[in-house]
Amino acid sequence: GEPGIGKTRTLQELAAVAEERGARVIWGVSYEEEGTPPFWPWVQALRSYVREVDAEILGSQMGPGAADIAELVSDVRVKLPHLEPPPAPDDPRQARFRLFDSIASFLKSASESQPLVVALEDLHWSDKPSLVLLEFIAREVARSRLLVVGTYREVEVSRQHPLSQTLAELMRTPRFRQMVLKGLDTEEVASLTQNTTGTEP
Repeated sequence: GEPGIGKTRTLQELAAVAEERGARVIWGVSYEEEGTPPFWPWVQALRSYVREVDAEILGSQMGPGAADIAELVSDVRVKLPHLEPPPAPDDPRQARFRLFDSIASFLKSASESQPLVVALEDLHWSDKPSLVLLEFIAREVARSRLLVVGTYREVEVSRQHPLSQTLAELMRTPRFRQMVLKGLDTEEVASLTQNTTGTEP
């Protein structure tokens, strides 16, 4: 949707409904400023989960991937101080794949005990590694109780924008849905007015 159309508000309402139904919601926001670390929206979301969950449960959910995730989210090592460092990779691509697989496995495991919603805001400002991780997770977690919701300004996304490629990849996954937020027409405004005030306009 366009700037100010209500993407964040809609996501907040979704999060409230999800929490009422027993899900846990974790948030990450992309920033436009230079110097933002890679994977920043994922770091925020994962860090909030790590801080809220008991260490024993966290260790069980992360399993052998905890050391890899700790390289990205330092709070993991604070919560699980006895982690051994991950083995040094021969190939950076292998290290990235191992990190992605560890995060996807963790999210699947975490959603087994409680449904999990990952809310990612302003994906039009997201870095390429974060978007590639999103693509990976979308392919890996189809059968889990995990919902990943992202918002973005369509006016910011040209054909050359990295998010365009990610959206094309996501459209190939069977459970992907895209919702465009637009302004209300006359009938919708009348319905909203009546529902809000109890008076027919």
